[in-house]
Amino acid sequence: MDRWTVHRKAARALEDDARFQFEWLPPYAPDLNPVEHVWNHTEYGDLANHIPDNVRDLECELDWSLHRARQRPELLRSFFHAAKLEL
Repeated sequence: MDRWTVHRKAARALEDDARFQFEWLPPYAPDLNPVEHVWNHTEYGDLANHIPDNVRDLECELDWSLHRARQRPELLRSFFHAAKLEL
């Protein structure tokens, strides 16, 4: 996890739960964060040439892009690989 305040609070709330183990990233390290790779794929891949008519249209396209990504485990693994994180 990065050190965003919300994430630190969540980690504190779950620190006694043995199901969770947290690895802390440096305060700013987007290259180490697989979520950044997801957003880059969505923004510069699926939505690169999309011109939404309105905010709702953009929201629908974003949801569809993320839905398609969830259906492709090999793509999601590639985001961890690009971040140089082991699964």
